[in-house]
Parts: sequence; structure tokens; C-alpha cells
Amino acid sequence: MEHTTTIRTELEQFMAREDLSIIQFCEMADVETETVHAILGKKMPFSVEQLDRVTYGMRLNPGHFYEHYIEEYLVESLPDWRHIKPFFTRCEELGKLECIRQTSYLWLDNTNYAPLLFEVAEDFFIHDKHAAAALLYKNIVKREGGRRSERLALCQYRLFILGLGPDKEQNVDAANRVFPLLDQLDDIDRLDALRELAIAYIQRKLWDLAKDLAQDMDDEANFQYLLMHQPNMVNQEPLKKPQRPMFFYMAYSNYLRANICEAQGDYKQALQYTYAYADLSWVKETDEETQYWLNKCKEWARSSICLYKMLTGDVSAILDYVTCIEASQTELIPGLFKIVRAANQQDIKVDYFLKKFKTDITAFMAREKAIVTYTYKITPDLYILFLHELAHYYLSRGAFDVGFSYLIDGLDKSLEVDNKSYTIKCIGLYERFRLFASRETDAEYKRLMTGMYLKDDE
Repeated sequence: MEHTTTIRTELEQFMAREDLSIIQFCEMADVETETVHAILGKKMPFSVEQLDRVTYGMRLNPGHFYEHYIEEYLVESLPDWRHIKPFFTRCEELGKLECIRQTSYLWLDNTNYAPLLFEVAEDFFIHDKHAAAALLYKNIVKREGGRRSERLALCQYRLFILGLGPDKEQNVDAANRVFPLLDQLDDIDRLDALRELAIAYIQRKLWDLAKDLAQDMDDEANFQYLLMHQPNMVNQEPLKKPQRPMFFYMAYSNYLRANICEAQGDYKQALQYTYAYADLSWVKETDEETQYWLNKCKEWARSSICLYKMLTGDVSAILDYVTCIEASQTELIPGLFKIVRAANQQDIKVDYFLKKFKTDITAFMAREKAIVTYTYKITPDLYILFLHELAHYYLSRGAFDVGFSYLIDGLDKSLEVDNKSYTIKCIGLYERFRLFASRETDAEYKRLMTGMYLKDDE
């Protein structure tokens, strides 16, 4: 980074242009004469607060001189940490993240500064200043190299959390960087890391790995919970608390394993895991946070028990399940999808519910269909799978016009997002009922297939 001017030359030019002496400028800018002399003599760094006052006195935008400050005063010296931390804070406030990246990389090799930079990153993270925190974490990871340490593990874990998004492949890539370092995290951070990694692996259908992590979380939480209730520990405040009450991790491990069993079609085992986290009578704590998560777990268990009973063929559970999903607008469509899937698996008639919630289903389908493109690698799973299940349900009952309409829409969207597994599911279902397709439907199917072949040849 090279500048044709310096802080000194700009300050000199400003005072000459305004016909100001050093004393007059200092009075106008409310800054000490020592600061101006330090700038003019390019002496040891002054504070960012003093620089901000000089910048204000020169009627320039805040942060105008920060790049100059780095090059002229910070690169060739080891400034006092009392100057560095406020500089990072101001850079974050002004959105000058590149300045944070450059300066942090300068000092990470210094054994005295490295832990202090990590503390700043943690402070940014705690206060939701995520972009600045991520820059520092990334630089620390580069400097740590292949060394296994708690600091490296925590940086990778923080980067994993900060990077979580709808791109499942990206989430798993980040999880894979944390996984080998789990044993380097302290007991409390490891609990939350196990929970988040298990969720990421479930989203990518890495069932065995996710199940092992859920089991590890259960074991770790059980040990910590027993430790908390040792006679000599009962009245002691822990040095560090997890994000959730300790019992939650045991309950949530069962919740995750129930979800894995559901995805694998083992509904009876899913029901057993659900019963395990439904009964939380053993929890000793009575504080407000504990009560909140106890109620959450009971709420999840109530709907899940109905769901798994329904999926094992218990028709009487459908009404209870509908009551559960109606209470939550966000769960209505996913719940209806599961009802239709259960109907297809168990040969249950659910026309009444499809008619009752027709408006909600139509609105959901119209909203998803209107989305022209999806972000790279993000697949609208629920939309395509719901279309497939609805198509299967209606085709199996001879409602061919409705069934093929849903199926063609599902095939079209699966081709649009280039999801081969969903495309194969839709093609398989179409071929199964092809003899019942109208000429118009078959022509549309052939058009989509031709488009797929042409796309593959590109």
C-alpha cells in the first residue's frame, strides 16, 4: 500500500491553507500539541482517538487517515497495545475491515500480541460484530498453521458458526475443519460444538456421523450434569456456562437421534428416543431458562409422538398431529408434507386434511414456484418433496390430472436446481403412471427431458 501523501503533508498543507499555527490548530481540534508534533516529526504512534480529533479538525471524514496510520506508524514498530485495541474498535465502527485484516496479520507472529488479538476477536464475536470477528479468526487460523491448540479449535468453531447458512455443502466443509479439533475445546464449548456439528451432518444426511456426535453430546452432558450436582458443587457458580441449560443437551441428543431414525424410516426407534426426551421429570433446576427449554422439549415431543405413531400406521394419531401443527404456522406445511408421506407409506386416506388446508398448500406452492432462481447449491427440498408426495398420493388414487400437475411442477423445479436425486424420484414416479398421462402432459414431460439432455451435452 503506497500513498503519495502522508498524514504529515496533509496536515501541513491544511494549516498553511487555513493560515493556522500549531497552537491555533490544536485549540480548534481540541488536541494536544504533543500529538501534532508527533505527526509532524513522525514519532511513535499516538492514539486513534487523537488521530480522530486531528481528522475532525481538518474537516475530513472519520477514518480518513487510517490506512496512512498503519503504513506510517504501525508497520515498522510494535505499538503499545493500549493503542491497538481502540484502533480495532474504531475500524469496526467505521466499517474499515481491511484495516483490521492488515494490522492483525502484522502482529500475529508476536507471542505477546497473538492472545490479545484473539481476545479482541472474542469480544467482537460476543457483541455480534461478526464480520470483524471473522477477519481476526481467519488470520489467527493462518498463523496457527497445523498446530493443534485450543485457540485454533475455538477459531475454527467460531468460523463454522459465523458461516452457517443455507448452503449445506459449505456448512459441512466448515464442520469438517472443526471435527478433528473437538478434543481441543474445553468441556462447555465442546457441548455446543457437538450440537451444531451434528445438525450440519444431519442436513447432509451423514447419519452415522451425526448419530455418533449426538451420543457424544449425551455422554458429555450426563457427566457434566452429575458433576454439577455433587454435594461440594451445588452452591458454586460454574466458571463457564453453556448456551443452554445442561439438561437440554441430553434431551436434544435424543431429539436429534429421533430425527435421524425418522429419516432412515425407523419410526419405532424414533418413538423410543422421543419418549426419552418427553420425560424430563428428573431435571432438578427450576429457574426461568430451564422452564422455557423444558416446555420447548415437551412441545417437540408432543407433536413428534403423534407423528411417529402416524408413520407406524396409527390412524388415530393424525388428528392429534394436526392439532399440534395448526398451533404453529411455521410447522403447518412441513407437517402436512409428513401427513401426505405417511398416507403414501401406510395407505391412509387424508383427503379431508388436504381440503381443509388447501388454501395454505396453494399459497405455499405459488410462493415457491414464483422464485425464479435459488442461490447456488441451495435446493428447495420441502417444495420438491411435497410436490412429489402430493403427486404420488393423487396418482395412486386415480386423480391423474391433479397428480400429474404436481409431478410436472416437481420435475421442472428439480431440473432447474439441478438436483439429480429428486429428478430421478420424479422420473420414476412418472414412468410408473405414464400410461395414464394425457397427451398434453406427456408432451410437457418430453419437453423437460429434452431440455435435460441438451443441458447435459453443454
